[in-house]
Amino acid sequence: MSRSPAAPSLRRELVVWYSAVLLLALLSFAGVSYAVLRQTLRSTAAASLQQTAATTEQLLAPAYIPRVEVREERIEPGPGAVEALRRRTRLATGQVLDIYVARSGEVETHALRSFLLLAAVLIPLTAAGAALGAYSIAGRLLQPLQRLVAATRAIEIRALAQRVEEPERPAELRELAQSFNAMLTRLERAVETLRRFTADASHELRTPLTAIKGTAQVALARERSAAELRDTLGEVLDETEWMLGLVEGLLTLARGEDEPAEPQRQPLDLVPLLEDVREVGEALAAGRPLAVRLQAPDALRVSGAAGRLRQVLLNLVSNAVRFTAEGEVVLRAARRADGWAEVAVEDTGAGIAPAELPRVFDRFYRGDAARERGGTGLGLAIARLIVEQHGGRIEAESEPGRGSVFRVLLPPAAEPGAEPGPA
Repeated sequence: MSRSPAAPSLRRELVVWYSAVLLLALLSFAGVSYAVLRQTLRSTAAASLQQTAATTEQLLAPAYIPRVEVREERIEPGPGAVEALRRRTRLATGQVLDIYVARSGEVETHALRSFLLLAAVLIPLTAAGAALGAYSIAGRLLQPLQRLVAATRAIEIRALAQRVEEPERPAELRELAQSFNAMLTRLERAVETLRRFTADASHELRTPLTAIKGTAQVALARERSAAELRDTLGEVLDETEWMLGLVEGLLTLARGEDEPAEPQRQPLDLVPLLEDVREVGEALAAGRPLAVRLQAPDALRVSGAAGRLRQVLLNLVSNAVRFTAEGEVVLRAARRADGWAEVAVEDTGAGIAPAELPRVFDRFYRGDAARERGGTGLGLAIARLIVEQHGGRIEAESEPGRGSVFRVLLPPAAEPGAEPGPA
């Protein structure tokens, strides 16, 4: 495989461009200076011719003799001259003085040649000296960047906790280092989340797959009756449905994290949603001494997506029904003084241990009671994700032996024609 030619270094690029710009500036300055010098020499020489002609006239005709007319004109110079001047003066005595003055231009030519020689020597020397100085300065200025490059090359996926040095100067390089460190922090968090997710998902899937494998092996160990095979297939179906629920939960979380932080929201009334969820809760609690009640005002308007909010409330109510053997599950909805809507799902179940309460919204987390009753451990994580996407928050309180309370707080619906405010 052929290698692409190495790109020039930043240090070299800086020196080349700096030297080129400096050389161009020096040549431009030399060219302008040469033109100005030549014009100045010519003007000075012309004035010198006039002064010489006037002085000669004063020598030939004293100043006390009145001048009737004085005329000066350029004439064709003779051999070896570059400029000639004739001064004709008519005196009051009737005499006419014709004075001819010429110059060779040697002084002008010598001065211009000397200037060109100095420019030809000094400009390259100046450019070379400036290039050497720029090379040295660029090297010192780029040292922090070289250290940054070396540090980034040393960072591997197994060592994302490392950070690069943030130099005090230059400010641009410090900002680059800070941005890179911030990126490393986000990448470290993402990789850690991915690792934890992979480990948790593998752990959760191992159990049902092992159960399916064991069930299949037992069924194949000897001849089975139709009823036994039906029972075996039922067990496999149960495990398969559990895995499907797990996969659907994972897809919901993945899609929710990929979507914008704030989904498409519109004003809606929570009360019909709560009534629908209460009916589902009653169906889940059928046959048990468990009542599912709703306490809500006639209307409770919020800003949100009806389908997603129903999923949140259904997760909370189904959990409350699952972990409450008897008593009641109450949905309480009200408008708080700050305008936000509050929906609380209260149960009289076994409650959650204080050590487990801070982790109930973590993915795959299931307490001892939850493990006994199944579940994927994703319901509350999905609920928190949806509520946060709506600009709200979800809280949990519990006391072992007395039940739990899950509160969902949602921002109010914007008034018609008004701009939605921040959640």
